[in-house]
Amino acid sequence: MKVLIADDHTLFRRGLRLLLSSLYDDIDAVEAADADGALRIANEQADLDLILCDLAMPGMEQLKGLQALAQRLPKAPIVILSAISNPDDIVRTIESGARGYILKSASDETLKHALSLVLAGETYIPSDAFLDRQRRWVGGAGNPPLRLSSDNPLSTLTPRQRDVLTLLMGGQSNKEIARNLGLLESTVKAHVKIILSKLNVANRTQAAMVAADLGWPQPEFTDKSPV
Repeated sequence: MKVLIADDHTLFRRGLRLLLSSLYDDIDAVEAADADGALRIANEQADLDLILCDLAMPGMEQLKGLQALAQRLPKAPIVILSAISNPDDIVRTIESGARGYILKSASDETLKHALSLVLAGETYIPSDAFLDRQRRWVGGAGNPPLRLSSDNPLSTLTPRQRDVLTLLMGGQSNKEIARNLGLLESTVKAHVKIILSKLNVANRTQAAMVAADLGWPQPEFTDKSPV
């Protein structure tokens, strides 16, 4: 697998190269120190399988470098590696062509899981970023959090079941929910089954309708692409 590592910190690039070599047997890594260098390599080596790049390196201002790379090599997935954890910034990178976003504080296991999803054609973002965005759906920026009475069936849902319910109401499939929350699809199916039982409904459509009637807000972000 041929990988381009683009970051303006030499030690980080070398460290990531060693880490990738320990996780995969067939890594062929090339390096760039800025967006212009990354684009130059992309122009010269169209056989890249994966691009890993920093969000804050020179040339990435206003995501122009990311957009240029995505246009030059549309079939090579781009994954952002960054210390920036702002959910809105993460969403903008996905909208600008990235197929994944991994925080530099992530573990080796998280990195491998994320890259596996991306290389399989999926999209990866940190679950914490998604959950922060979901909390805004529920409470709204600057507004008090949603309060449910003790006799409301929604109050019996666990935090993770509420996460699943929110995405379910947004029209996402079990596979999409699993991807966005970093869960196994079988785990999502189990959560959905419990949600249907607690709301005393027969299917997902009824669950969404009943949840809305009980006061659970309809997500503003209903696009089925990653949140």
